[in-house]
Amino acid sequence: MTTWELQQQIHNAVRLNLKSGMTEKELGNIISEVYPKWRGDLISGERTADIEGPPTDRVIKKGDIVLLDLQVNSDNMWSDLTRVYFVGDITDKQRKAYDDIIRALNVGESLLRPGIKCKDLWKCMNQSINSEFAFTHHGGHLIDSEHFYLQPSFVPENEDVLQQGMMVTLEPGVYYAGEFGIRLENNYLITDNGYKRLCGLSLEISDYIVKG
Repeated sequence: MTTWELQQQIHNAVRLNLKSGMTEKELGNIISEVYPKWRGDLISGERTADIEGPPTDRVIKKGDIVLLDLQVNSDNMWSDLTRVYFVGDITDKQRKAYDDIIRALNVGESLLRPGIKCKDLWKCMNQSINSEFAFTHHGGHLIDSEHFYLQPSFVPENEDVLQQGMMVTLEPGVYYAGEFGIRLENNYLITDNGYKRLCGLSLEISDYIVKG
């Protein structure tokens, strides 16, 4: 099983079991039943605006967003994928933020090829969101068999360029302090003239709305 297929199994379990009234830690336990050694962020509600954090005893409520940034290793390869779930209803503001991030991902993907500067990836994704609430953290990074986070990362000052054979992530986000945050992340292999997406995990928003 590839590391990206394992990610799919985890998200299948989350989709089936996530509901209001459970705690973040209880959701983490469901993930652990699929893959006990997972790492990353599991945050919900207003905590998603804090960008990152471990699961807590916070009770997930109807109307919450749940952000999962999960790093797993299978067959000696890391994956690092982020998705968000909407528990019950989704607001127009949340839907727009999600659409803005999808647009930023598409912009980032259009630039993925050897020779592109890391700083240009960050700048173009950030500007495509066109909001003061767009991400200020890195916009992605390298991954490999031993690490889920490697340099060079995509930040405004990084002059390094992509090279064929690199495996990278893209992870733009939007964060409204005290309200919610949304981040999406995919993994890619840089090819001789572009990229190959390494995960088949859906980005359709309807796949991440669960009953409250």
